[in-house]
Amino acid sequence: MNKPSFLFTLAMLGVTAVTGTGAAAQTQTGLFGTFEIPSKDLNALPQWTRALKGFSPLAAKARKCDLDIQECDSQQMTLWRTKIQELEHADTSLKIREINSFINKWQKVSDVATYNKDDYWAAPLEFITNGGDSEDFAIMKYASLKELGVTPNNMRIVVTNDVLRGVTHTVLSVQLNMKSYVLDSQNDTVLEEEFVKYYVPFYSVNETTRWAHIPSHLSGSGDELGNEK
Repeated sequence: MNKPSFLFTLAMLGVTAVTGTGAAAQTQTGLFGTFEIPSKDLNALPQWTRALKGFSPLAAKARKCDLDIQECDSQQMTLWRTKIQELEHADTSLKIREINSFINKWQKVSDVATYNKDDYWAAPLEFITNGGDSEDFAIMKYASLKELGVTPNNMRIVVTNDVLRGVTHTVLSVQLNMKSYVLDSQNDTVLEEEFVKYYVPFYSVNETTRWAHIPSHLSGSGDELGNEK
């Protein structure tokens, strides 16, 4: 993700959230130990809303492939549908682990190389064909787990600062049994969030809500929050 454009987006998210809901809207400690400011307005994230529109075409292609393997558009689609069918009756924890490691087998490519853009969130069908970067992996895992029955309210795409590498990096957070788990394109092992200390979230989003995240040491009274903008 292009850092300058990302930081602009982050700033707009924070300003919108604070002005729209006020400091009182902060939730209790949220993802990765941050304070969260929610908003139902997803218009600030056009890349995500465009990727979401690709979920319906994905479902249509998947139905055709499931009915007749000859109708599968590609080997990648066939492999994905086979994995979904294999996990259909598995318990949720196994679905999470298997989808994470399975999707991580896709090709990792930059947005510039594939789309000639600094930042592009691929719809699932685009990812199946081309692979992608971290947010594209997170979106494909989200779509896969949603089809397997994981409620979107328990999942979030999380854009973070990877403090070890000094870059932005996106993961999928999934809540199960009151714990949050991190599905990461850099790690086939699904870790409990409490053991992942190297990501600081900027914002997160699912199909109904976006959240701006503030490190707990920067949050406090409304005045202090305002001074941090």
